Amino acid sequence: MNSLQGSTRLFFMDNLRAIAMITGIFFHAALAYSPMVHSIWPSANPQNHWLFDLFAWGSHLFRMPVFFVMAGFFCALVLQKSGGFTFMKNRLIRIALPLVIFLPILSIAMMFIIQYGLEQVQNKNPFLNFIQTLMALPEPPAAPLNTMHLWFLYHLLFLYLLTYVGHILLSAKLSNWFTSLKPIQLLLVLIAASTPALSSVSVPFPAPEWVFPALWALWFYGLFFALGYGFFTKPQLIEQFEEKLPLWLVIGLITYLIYYYLLPSQLLPEQQPQGLIKLAIIVLEATSAVLLTLSAVLYAKRYLNSSSAFMRYISKVSYWVYIVHLPLLFFIQFLLIDVTWHMSIKFLVSSFATLAISIISFHLLVSWTWLSRMLVSKSS
Repeated sequence: MNSLQGSTRLFFMDNLRAIAMITGIFFHAALAYSPMVHSIWPSANPQNHWLFDLFAWGSHLFRMPVFFVMAGFFCALVLQKSGGFTFMKNRLIRIALPLVIFLPILSIAMMFIIQYGLEQVQNKNPFLNFIQTLMALPEPPAAPLNTMHLWFLYHLLFLYLLTYVGHILLSAKLSNWFTSLKPIQLLLVLIAASTPALSSVSVPFPAPEWVFPALWALWFYGLFFALGYGFFTKPQLIEQFEEKLPLWLVIGLITYLIYYYLLPSQLLPEQQPQGLIKLAIIVLEATSAVLLTLSAVLYAKRYLNSSSAFMRYISKVSYWVYIVHLPLLFFIQFLLIDVTWHMSIKFLVSSFATLAISIISFHLLVSWTWLSRMLVSKSS
């Protein structure tokens, strides 16, 4: 039994997961001040600056892959610890049930918040103007069904199913080959395997929010899920990067900066790169995503592998914060669009106000109710 399999509590995983969930607030808040998505983001502010894009798309490259690495890791852990039946019961309670309960509620809340923006915001952004134009039609089109930011939970369910099928259909030789790869080999395999998926979507890769599961997302994020699964069965798969960790981090950051420089000024279909330029962007995108994800996991293992009251609390509330933050954030940012504050103040106010309200609502609605059994993890 390896050291990770033998651990009673992996504090760095709990802490990293909590930090990544909370970071989601700041990622979504930054998009309101992003020049690249100004024309399509619901709560886009009249003020914007490229520094918000630099932060947003950098965190975008590795934040969600980190979640899938951890999901694969805990999938392997629970399967070994408790077996298939307990695993499926646990995932139904922790993943499927929150999706079924909260997606309709969040969708309705978002409709009311968009309506509020249409009625109350004076300096309407391009998204609100577009919706207003649609609403003025004799027969306005129905809003498309989507999974919003809960797409992560939705796609996880399919990856769990594929994991079960893979246990039956895939040979042990393939698993052993994957977990025996050296750093350069693993990096090349992940980059090469990511290319077909990333080439089928726009850059930066979008959130797969539509109702039908996105095959590209299952493939791309499935690679990180497999990486996490392999990390549990053979920790050396990721730990072998520790020896030169600063180097991998620097390469990840450099490839991100080049990638960011090559991105279009706005994320519109007519500005999407084509041909060799897109191929170069995809390779840089995949390289940076892999290296920054590995760096996040290993630096968390190095510096966050301890328990503290503060991090236990953040971990406790983080799932709820992830679920409810986006409608709250949009509402607060709609309130701020017509305010003449500097965009940096608006960013901080909207981010921390969303976090504070989410935490308060946790204590009012979750901590003392049956929802806590579903949303507060008492084990890995």
